[in-house]
Amino acid sequence: MRISQVGNDSAEETYIAKMRFLCLHGAGTSAESLNRQGGITQALEDEGHEFVYVDGRVESAPEPDLQGAGIPPFFTHYRRDQAPGEELGLAMDHVKDIIAKRGPFDAVMGFSQGSALAASLLVNHGRTNDQPLFKLAVFICGAAPYDPANGLEFVTATEEKYPITIPTTHIVGKQDPVYPLSMKLYAVCDPSQAEFYDHGSRHLIPFDLKNTEAMIATIKKTIARASQ
Repeated sequence: MRISQVGNDSAEETYIAKMRFLCLHGAGTSAESLNRQGGITQALEDEGHEFVYVDGRVESAPEPDLQGAGIPPFFTHYRRDQAPGEELGLAMDHVKDIIAKRGPFDAVMGFSQGSALAASLLVNHGRTNDQPLFKLAVFICGAAPYDPANGLEFVTATEEKYPITIPTTHIVGKQDPVYPLSMKLYAVCDPSQAEFYDHGSRHLIPFDLKNTEAMIATIKKTIARASQ
């Protein structure tokens, strides 16, 4: 697939790769729950991109907002409301096993805790490998990633180095209680490679047309950057 970019008096064709996304849900939800919120992915699927939704490592109680609404079982990647410690390593191993069995994947998309886990995976892989684990990442209402070295502290950036340097999309909600953690996640990503969109709402993926179109456009910019 190609898009045309018009500059001055000429048109330049830019290659846009078809991406296969690994999709990681939030705590207390499921692959099915995230898939059912797929308004932003439908248009991208129509353009040839693929989204593979997988469940977390362990069954758990549902997210409070899903009480009586979601379809069990529900899963989590690691414990909520406190540092995961050794559970982070187990969660990363679970995803690595999925990648080995169902990959390869070009990209990763995470919601809430799924974003944090994806970021920890990227950081962990980048510490010992020159080639990134994924070409791009989409973080939606993302939580802050824990350091894969111990699972006890948040990953931080320095003035000299950003832990995540691949193209990223950050979709956040200003009314989201997780918003401060979403900004911590944004802070560890190279800003020159990052796209940012604030839908202004809570801890969810909006379904209204205006926000959906804006989120899709933001993700497309990241896909285009990763295709270069």
